[in-house]
Amino acid sequence: MTQEDLAREVLAEVSQAKLMEYTETIAQWIRLSGSPEERKAFDYVQQELDRYGFTTHLYEPEAYISLPEEARLQVLSPEQREIRAITHSFSLSTPPEGMEGELVYQTYPLSPPEKGVDVSGKVVLQDGRVMPVKVLEAEKGGAIAQIHISGEHLHEMIASPVWGTPTPETASLLPHSPIISILSRDGDYLKELLRKGPVRVRLSTKTWTGWRNIPVLIADLPGQIEADTFVMFSGHIDSWYYGAMDNGTANATMLEVGRILAGHRQALRRGLRLAFWSGHSHGRYAGSTWYADTFWEELHDRCVAHVNVDSVGAKGATILSEACTMAEMRDFASAIIAEQTGQTLSGRRFGRAGDQSFWGCGIPSLFMSLSEQPPDNSEAARAFALLTGGP
Repeated sequence: MTQEDLAREVLAEVSQAKLMEYTETIAQWIRLSGSPEERKAFDYVQQELDRYGFTTHLYEPEAYISLPEEARLQVLSPEQREIRAITHSFSLSTPPEGMEGELVYQTYPLSPPEKGVDVSGKVVLQDGRVMPVKVLEAEKGGAIAQIHISGEHLHEMIASPVWGTPTPETASLLPHSPIISILSRDGDYLKELLRKGPVRVRLSTKTWTGWRNIPVLIADLPGQIEADTFVMFSGHIDSWYYGAMDNGTANATMLEVGRILAGHRQALRRGLRLAFWSGHSHGRYAGSTWYADTFWEELHDRCVAHVNVDSVGAKGATILSEACTMAEMRDFASAIIAEQTGQTLSGRRFGRAGDQSFWGCGIPSLFMSLSEQPPDNSEAARAFALLTGGP
């Protein structure tokens, strides 16, 4: 059987019913990093892979995790009003009575006080989702608290710039101010108030931040020719709320790849290693960072490529041409995209996202958010693109 014949046979075995079964099962649990419900999802995935003939191992490293709990925003003057808000991972918690301050609006990047608005000692209001670079800059400017205008929806985000569990050298970069997000309509209301004169607000935040053990699941299927090498296919299981999209659909994709390739194990040139992370959303890639640090030599010597999957399968996701890829994998990734979808890979460099924790091990990487919905040209989307370096 040729490689082309094998590829067609493998693709024909993809089951929509199985993909939905995996997704529905995993999405029934709220999978906060290190929580009992997340562990149920890990146990389910491990049981499925054991049944398919993988060799599995569940690690439980200790990680620094932050789980947002509640937030409140009140306008105190020139009028009184309560505004819906959420807080974020690694935001500082306020005292129970909250924190009061004068509100100021400033665009990103912040201008020097002599050229713009002085945010020192103030609560700063900014457009766009919470991003670590914005958080750091506002704190450097002396802001005592931050309000970010998220857009039409409130997006759960992590405010820390530290990749993985902080070290003594990086711990000072953790946020040291309370951080919340509000909707666009409420941001517009606050900006209109500011145009009329001074505004004073009170915000309250509560975030659990501390050490806890998180699961990391590794599942191996050996290769037949180059048995000492493997391709690592990874994705995170932890999630905000029920997380069918982020990241249950990707977990389902990994399980289906595992099921099918287990049935063709005799045809595998190299091994397949499936890696399921925790700490992605609530510890900025704490699980994959721990794994890279702990198994650096093995990954450097044996792993030939890292394929990542995150949030595939959205309704109406027809764009399959904007996946990330390293330069050395671009031709390979382009050929796959063209053959399977008829689209031309435009591609882009990887940013600091998607459990890309293995560059230091010398592993080439491709993909992440592979399927996308058509572009959103809203103001919030343009602001997000500006912050992330997108188009």
